[in-house]
Amino acid sequence: MARLAEQDVLRQLADLSADTKGLFWVAYSGGLDSQVLLHLSQKALPSAQLRAIHINHGLSPNSQAWQEHCQQYCEQLNIDFECRKVEIANTNSNLESQARHARYAVFESLIKKEDCILMAHHQDDQMETVLYRLLRGSGPKGLAGIPVKRKISRGNLLRPLLSYSKDELTEFAKHEGLSWIEDESNSDISFDRNFLRQSIIPSLKSRWPSAGKSIQRSAELLAESEQLLQTLAMLDAGDLIAENKTAFPLELMHSKDMARQRNLLRYWFQNLNENHGIPMPGFEELRCIVEEVIPAAADSQPLISWNQGGISVDLRRFANKLYVLKNFPVEIDKTALTIKAGVTLALGSNLGSIRLEETTSGGVRFQAGDEFEIRFSCANSEAKPAGRKTRSFKKIFQDYAVPPWLRSRIPLLFVNGELAAVADLFVCHDMAEKKGEKQLRINWQRADVYCGY
Repeated sequence: MARLAEQDVLRQLADLSADTKGLFWVAYSGGLDSQVLLHLSQKALPSAQLRAIHINHGLSPNSQAWQEHCQQYCEQLNIDFECRKVEIANTNSNLESQARHARYAVFESLIKKEDCILMAHHQDDQMETVLYRLLRGSGPKGLAGIPVKRKISRGNLLRPLLSYSKDELTEFAKHEGLSWIEDESNSDISFDRNFLRQSIIPSLKSRWPSAGKSIQRSAELLAESEQLLQTLAMLDAGDLIAENKTAFPLELMHSKDMARQRNLLRYWFQNLNENHGIPMPGFEELRCIVEEVIPAAADSQPLISWNQGGISVDLRRFANKLYVLKNFPVEIDKTALTIKAGVTLALGSNLGSIRLEETTSGGVRFQAGDEFEIRFSCANSEAKPAGRKTRSFKKIFQDYAVPPWLRSRIPLLFVNGELAAVADLFVCHDMAEKKGEKQLRINWQRADVYCGY
C-alpha cells in the first residue's frame, strides 16, 4: 500500500471519528488484514473510541494462542481488547456459514447507537465473493458483492480497505514491521472460498493483473443497478411495505411483465425477512410463484414451500392475495385448554394467544362461576352467529373469508360446555349478551405471519 493510500485511509477514519461519538470496534482476528486495519485505526482514531474485538471460534488447536497474541498486541498499544468465544458444530458442510453467523451475532450484541464495526475485507475478498455468488447463480444484489458500508443492529459496519488488494496490504504490513498469525485452515481447499482464493484468483490475476479492480468496478455498477431495481419496486409496491403487510394483494401485479413481478416479490420478501425472519425464496421459487401460483385457477389452492436455516416457509394464495406461513405445522395439538377471564392463554402451534376481556357490547354473556374452554373442534357441523341464520361451518368460514389452511385451527370458546363464540369472528346466537348482563369478548393476538389471517 502506497503512503498516499495510507493517508487516505487515515483521513477517512479520522473523518468518521469526527462525525460520531460512538465506539469503533475493529474485528481483529490477528491475521494480516485485520492487523493492518487495527494498526491504521490506532493511528487515526482517539484511543477512547477504539476497541478490538476478537472472536475465538475454537475450531483450530491454535485458537487459544491466536487469542493470546491478539490480547498481548492490544495491551502493548493500550488498545481496549475484548474476546468472545462462540460455539460452532464442527461439520465441513456449513462450517464457513456457521462461523460467519456466529461472528455477526457477536457484533450485533456489542454495537450500540452510533457505534461502528470496522472489518478488513479487501479487493481480493471482493473478487472471491463475486465469483462465489456468480457460481451460485446470484442476481444483481448478490453480484454487487461486499458493500463498503451497511447498517448493522443500531450502528454501522464499515470496510475501509475494500479498494486495496491483498498484495498492497502485505507490502504495507512488511514496511511497517507488523507481525501476524497465519490460519492453517486458509490452505484447505475443501472449502469453496479457499479453493477460489488459493487456486482460481491467483490464476486470474496472473493472466489479468487488473482483474481485482475490474471486478470491483462491476460490483459497484451492479450495486447501482440493484438500487434502481429497489426504487422501481418501491414505486410498484405503493403503501404495501410502508404498512408492513404480510399479505400480498395480487392487484399490484396487474399490467406488469414477469421480470417486474419477480422484482416486486423480491422487495416484499426482503421486508418479510427483515421484520419477521422469513427466509428469502430462490430464483426457482420466485419463478413458480409468478408462473404457477399467481395464474392458477381461482378455485385451486396452490402451494410453494422452501426451507432455510431450519425455518420452513409455505406460500399460499387465497382471495386474490399471497400469504406466507412460517413454520406451519402439519398437525396441531387440539387438546381443550382451560382459560380464565383477564388471563392471557398461549395457544401453541404458532397460533398466537387469546385473552377474554370484559366488554360493554357485542360479547359473550357470562355469570360468576362459569367455566371457559378453548377447543379446536366442535361436535356440531353448523352454528348460528348472532343476528344471522344457521349455516355450516364451511359456509360461515367462507363468509368471513377465513383461509382454508386455518379453518381447522380456529379457536372456539365454550362456556360450560356450550359453543359460545368462534374466535373473534362472531358470538353464537344463544350466547349473545342480553341487557344488563356481563359480557366477554375474545381478543385473539394472531401470529400473523403464521396464519395469514
